[in-house]
Amino acid sequence: MSKKPTPSKKQAVSATRTRKAAWERRQREKLENKVVLDTCPVTGEKKLRHFASPSGHYKGRTVFEKKSVGAPVQEIEA
Repeated sequence: MSKKPTPSKKQAVSATRTRKAAWERRQREKLENKVVLDTCPVTGEKKLRHFASPSGHYKGRTVFEKKSVGAPVQEIEA
């Protein structure tokens, strides 16, 4: 195996930080382009594309009923 050559001069701190900042900016832009938000045609809420809206609608149909947070839990007799 061949060894990697050692750098002949020290790299400046500003060059390292500039390269790192540019890489982080590219990664952030990639992530922003992946997430696409649409509006629900029924309720007008923001939702992820190809997902049901928080109110339970998908493609104009009600897929599930929204659960109420404060509803008491019913006990089941075994």
